[in-house]
Parts: sequence; structure tokens; C-alpha cells
Amino acid sequence: MPRIIAMDKEHIRYWRDPDLHSLEIRLSANSAHSFPHHTHDCYTIGVMEQGRCFVLGPGHGSIHIDPGQMCLINPGQVHSGIIMDTDARVTYRMFFVQNHWLRRMAGDLRDGRDALPEFHDLTAHTPVLSARLQKLNALVHGHAEPLEKDAAMMQAMAGLFFAHGGIHRPRTGNEPAAVRRAREYLNDNLSHRVSLDTLATVSGLSRYHFLRVFKKATGLPPHRFHLQCRVDRAKGLLLSGMSIAETAQETGFADQSHFTHKFKLFTGATPAQYVRG
Repeated sequence: MPRIIAMDKEHIRYWRDPDLHSLEIRLSANSAHSFPHHTHDCYTIGVMEQGRCFVLGPGHGSIHIDPGQMCLINPGQVHSGIIMDTDARVTYRMFFVQNHWLRRMAGDLRDGRDALPEFHDLTAHTPVLSARLQKLNALVHGHAEPLEKDAAMMQAMAGLFFAHGGIHRPRTGNEPAAVRRAREYLNDNLSHRVSLDTLATVSGLSRYHFLRVFKKATGLPPHRFHLQCRVDRAKGLLLSGMSIAETAQETGFADQSHFTHKFKLFTGATPAQYVRG
């Protein structure tokens, strides 16, 4: 059940996911705090949910950010967060991304040229990209599988730099051998947590290119393909007489409750209903 925040109380929360070492997320809800001019040593992406703030940067004048808009701050870029309206409060989320992660991502997208990318727009209103950031936020909060979080972060950040950082979207081929190797690896590792880095290495492709060609070939993103393989394997184990708890462990689910939820998602039945027939 969502936590209810009192209308007169500021709520600050940080999330640091052990599977995404290069990302930190901050929620500021119902905040009356204004930030003076300052910089960050990493990339800073903000999504305004309620209220309005000035975002001041050299050469940009008094630009402000409204609900639904994003602010896109490069490392070392001077900016502020000054609430525009007297006695107003704001709610926003900030995504702090380490430089080395985005340098590597830029290399993936630019055929190995790994210079730090740069946002060209200080503010932007691109709902599809804001939605990707909110999806990443939800996956971090919901303790999703590492592969799903890896893919969501890659898709969100790549999309931002395609739209607002001058990086051109690379062409995507079919790469059947690479997809075959990845499929075999996923099928052979049903009980293990698989990362995007691992699949990129197995396939011999960059992380972004791999995500594109795998979905093009299979119709599914790799995390969903892997999950479906695990559920298919679980069906066989259950019918062989293995207990639900043992089956959950054998197919890499955190616990029986998590297993039951995912099993029903794909089969429309709980494990007990499936075994009962």
C-alpha cells in the first residue's frame, strides 16, 4: 500500500540498488527547499511531478521546469532549484548517474568512441522518456530481476541522449548467431541471476545492440524470455513430483510467493492449481 505523505510534511528518500551501482535515485516530496547555484560531478536528471522551479544555467537565463518536464544536467554544469511560487512546495525525483556508466553507454552507441556524452537541452518535455524513468524507478523500488533493471536503465538513458544529446540511433541488424548464443545461455542458467553485461559478452554485441536484436528476433526482451523459460521449466518439475518450494528454488525465484506470482502471470494458474489439474 502506498505510503501517505502529510500535506504539510516534507519527505526525502534515497534509493541505491545493489544491482545498479552507477545509479542513485532521490525523491523529494512536498519540499519547500530551494537550492542555490551548484554543480554535481555526475549526470543529474530530474522529473518534476508537482510545482515549479527555476533551473538556472550559464547562457540559459531564467529557465524553469513545470510538472511533467525533465531537467538534464551535465557533470559540472551550474544550475539551481529555486521554487518559483511563494509558499509553494514541490515534488520531484532525481536520477544521479555516474559518468563511467554513461561513457561506456556512449561507446556502445557510437561504435567504441567513448567520450563523455553531453545533454544539449537543459529542460525537456518528452513524456515517453519521462515514463521510462518512472519505470526504472518502479523496478528499483519493486526489487525486480537484475536483467530487467539493466535493460530499463539502458533504454531510459539511451533514449535521453538520442533525443536530447545528439547521439544518432545506430542501425540494428539481425545477428542470428549472437541471439542463438544468448538464448542458449539463458536456457542453461534458469536458476541464476543474469545480467545484461553477461549477455552482451556471450553474444559478442554491445549492451544496447544486444537488447535491440534479441527483441527483434524473439519478440521478447531478454528478461521476459528468461522468465518464461524458468516458468516452462517449473511446469515440468512440478509435474515430476517436485514440491512447490523446491521448484521455486530450482528455477531461481527468491521465494515461494514470488514464484507463485510469476507462474500465474504466465499460466493463469497458481502452481498448486496446475499440479491439481
